Amino acid sequence: MKIETGSTIGVFSPSWCITNEAPEAAARAENYIRSQGFNVKHGKLWGKADAYVSGSPEERADEFNALLHDPEVRILMASVGGQVTNGMLPYIDYEFYAENPKPVVGMSDVTALLMAIYTKTGVPTYYGSNFVTSYARLSPYRDIALKSLCDVLNFEECHKYFFPEYYSDDVIEWSQELTEEKCIPNEIITLSGGKVSGRLIGGNLYTIGNIWGTPYMPEIRKGDILFIEDTEEWACSLERTLAQLKICGVFDMIGGLIIGKCRQFQHYGTEKTYYEFIYDYLNGPNYPVLAECDFSHCAPMLTLPIGITAKLDADAQTIELVR
Repeated sequence: MKIETGSTIGVFSPSWCITNEAPEAAARAENYIRSQGFNVKHGKLWGKADAYVSGSPEERADEFNALLHDPEVRILMASVGGQVTNGMLPYIDYEFYAENPKPVVGMSDVTALLMAIYTKTGVPTYYGSNFVTSYARLSPYRDIALKSLCDVLNFEECHKYFFPEYYSDDVIEWSQELTEEKCIPNEIITLSGGKVSGRLIGGNLYTIGNIWGTPYMPEIRKGDILFIEDTEEWACSLERTLAQLKICGVFDMIGGLIIGKCRQFQHYGTEKTYYEFIYDYLNGPNYPVLAECDFSHCAPMLTLPIGITAKLDADAQTIELVR
């Protein structure tokens, strides 16, 4: 389903209650999206909080299901991630979704929901903008994020990614006014060259580890292109998740690897970057590996689909979606 001017974005809160804790940022994001010609519909939990979450697992799923059933809503977008999206997975109306699919967009902890929907229905989902944390930012980062989302949702035969010239790795306090952001020169890193074509699958690595082995995690197939990213991750925690996937044979199955940026990686005495740690832990895999890509908690956030075929050329540092 395509997104166009006049489309309504339904905003749900699957975990953290950012619209309650940072209402000014939520309003800033909404004003920006409306200024670009889109409509916004608040989910039932907009502005609500239950301690550190927006509501109970059942309430969060009910909010999502209500927007799913709403004929006015064209796209479902998470307000933000958090830690506990996985709790709502048993209560999602997958049967209705399979018959009436809408693009579901989000990142970070929302990985759990994106993977669950794709696993249960076979309908691609989108690892991309979170409503508040992508669109309460400053231009040009929010502009690039929105353009990427629209381009990915609307492409017909192929879509080639263009990485931005600059990025920001700021960890923003969303309850405070945002007046400036970093402009760090962007550099994509080829760790292992080559070309591969395969199904895109992935998201936030920490969250993938938390849903691994559940009915909501899709099976990794031979030749898949895995994409992973983290934020403020510790080397010891990263190794634990990598070990889990390695034991399960994931890194022997995939045909390519895309590593997103990781802001404030805690190397824990290893003196390695996030991508260096992964590459070394995997003993320098012989398939294409592209790192420092802009599918991450840094800004801008480009959109990667889960379940759509892509061509990865690590030598040319290009990623292209194909139907």
